[in-house]
Amino acid sequence: MKIATIAQDPQCLNDIQKYLADACASTPMVAITGGAQQIPAVIEQEHPDLLLLEGIKLNPGEQQILSIVTSHFPDLGVIMLCPPQPQEFLLEAMRVGIREIVPTPLNQHVLIDAVERFRQRKALAKAPLHDGQVLAFIPCKGGSGATFLASNIAYSLAAIESKRVILIDFNLQLGDASLFVQDSTPTTSIADVTRQIQRLDGSFLSSSSIHVLPNFDVLAAPEEPEKAAEIKPEHVKSLIQVAKKHYDFVILDIGCSFDAISIQCLDHADLIFPVLQQTLPFIRNAKRVIDTFYSLGYPANKIRLILNRFGKKDDITVTDVTNTLNLNVFKTVPNDYSVVAESVNQGIPVIKLARRSIVAKSLQEITRELTQGNEQNGLLKKLFSFQIS
Repeated sequence: MKIATIAQDPQCLNDIQKYLADACASTPMVAITGGAQQIPAVIEQEHPDLLLLEGIKLNPGEQQILSIVTSHFPDLGVIMLCPPQPQEFLLEAMRVGIREIVPTPLNQHVLIDAVERFRQRKALAKAPLHDGQVLAFIPCKGGSGATFLASNIAYSLAAIESKRVILIDFNLQLGDASLFVQDSTPTTSIADVTRQIQRLDGSFLSSSSIHVLPNFDVLAAPEEPEKAAEIKPEHVKSLIQVAKKHYDFVILDIGCSFDAISIQCLDHADLIFPVLQQTLPFIRNAKRVIDTFYSLGYPANKIRLILNRFGKKDDITVTDVTNTLNLNVFKTVPNDYSVVAESVNQGIPVIKLARRSIVAKSLQEITRELTQGNEQNGLLKKLFSFQIS
């Protein structure tokens, strides 16, 4: 990997080079004192993989230069170094192809972490393409805990099973899945990605997501509900197809309603997980949801019922649910309100907060089964491919 730095402040340029030399001694580097006008020549002559920029104000002229360069060199990573900026500036930076912003005054660890994230994304983009498994979680009724399960199962697949995972929040009006696994406000969302859908690749998808773990990303729902209108059904297919090529598991958190967006998600899912609880309103709604699945042509073996907040002594039993819905319950997740509430309130995944809790153990059991099933499917595909050839 080759790094080029263009900075207006000579002292900042010296600091950048010193920090990079300390951490990336074997990495080829180019350092230029100047501004945006030097960018095209540096890119065309030096062919860097990563460009660090300091002193850029993103005025219209600089925006035009960056848009042209990032369009012509889509694999180029661009990191901007600047003082803290408002949200509008960050969004504008992303629109012209800047992948990340590092705050100044410069901190060595923050800069090196940003460079390392780009290195990891570049390695991910070069990894052999494959078809990851798409899992869709949908509540049978509000308050079912579908988002909690989707986000925590996604985290467990990455942290415990060491899989590459992305969680995409398709609850577009009121989605908050990212807050179940970390506590920072997302700076980008699905709406920002779909606005530049023609640029979508594995690297762009990763750089637009929150990096909860090195192998776990979250693409958030829009913070402003009105932005949900910008997301079209055809965007869903593109997002999922790209995600499948770069992640082992693509987890979709879907809202309660059946609309063009959610149906696209369900169409592309390998497995659908309706989430319900042991009450009559949940079971009545679950029957409607499952009937809708059948009307859409989804087979029963694509549906995996999860009974959340399960209590062995509750009036309605697993057998009652199975008989009423004419569908087996895939898994039950026990009721442990205090642990789950603490996890949600702190934005800490439950297997990280309370790994010995009954909820955490249940989620780990689910992820183990999903991983084993995914590996078996992969072996079957290879076997059939070998037989056909």
